[in-house]
Amino acid sequence: MHIPDGFLTTRVALSLDVISAAGILFAARRARIDLSDRIIPLMGVLGAFVFAAQMLNFPVAGGTSGHLIGGSLLAILLGPMAGFLTMATVVIAQALFLQDGGLIALGANIFNIGAITCFSGYAVFRLFKGKSGRDNRLAVAGFLAGWFSSVISSAFCALQLGLSGAVPLQIGLAAIPGYHMIVGVIEGALTAGVLGFLSRVRPDLLDTNGAGRFRGADWAGALVFIGMPAVILVLAGSSSLPDPMEKLLIASQSHVAEESALSGIDFLISGTIFTLVIVTGFLLAFIWRRRSRP
Repeated sequence: MHIPDGFLTTRVALSLDVISAAGILFAARRARIDLSDRIIPLMGVLGAFVFAAQMLNFPVAGGTSGHLIGGSLLAILLGPMAGFLTMATVVIAQALFLQDGGLIALGANIFNIGAITCFSGYAVFRLFKGKSGRDNRLAVAGFLAGWFSSVISSAFCALQLGLSGAVPLQIGLAAIPGYHMIVGVIEGALTAGVLGFLSRVRPDLLDTNGAGRFRGADWAGALVFIGMPAVILVLAGSSSLPDPMEKLLIASQSHVAEESALSGIDFLISGTIFTLVIVTGFLLAFIWRRRSRP
């Protein structure tokens, strides 16, 4: 899901560069105030883990492959601010040393892979976990956090590519999130598995009441931080006047877009069905395990 250079318009790319830079500065300020000495080494260890995990691609469907993200896991273990800072560091290192994602599109990649996954994953986890510390509810909340964060992040990526004219918006919003509905199952399983393991061997790492916890004002700020780019992207991508090269590319690729529209919708449907089957099985196993306990 790393966007290379050349696929986003200058206005879209620079808008997200500014927003991501402002987000990093705000998170760094909060981290300096809130983070304890226990969290700082953990940020380095988990950052290295996510960096390595994202390098492993696995086959998905239709001759495609995917990789894990890990943003929701970082946010749950470190808090959303520290998790976002750690993920931003991973994305920057990948762009500089592995050429994974472009430098001009760096802000977009930090926003999609860092901000969206960390904030949305943390919100979903807190919503479904509640105040219960039971392992089964922890696993369900972790799975849903990983799955939702992957799908929401891919939807923002599709929106940016569509508004930049790299892919037709309707096809991008159908195919890319549909594809990540399948990838999100693996993301959710990893998140749930790691949380379940840590709850037995290091339960102290799951104490989300410490550094980095969101308050009411922080949630409001996060919603503005996520919602503002959507407005800016719509305004930035509103021009319908392409330059000569863009017009030539659009003309040469229009027949390809028409032929692939149906396949994009079919992929969304198949991804949705596959995900519903997996999630239903996961929830049934959770209910069976809960009822089978004495």
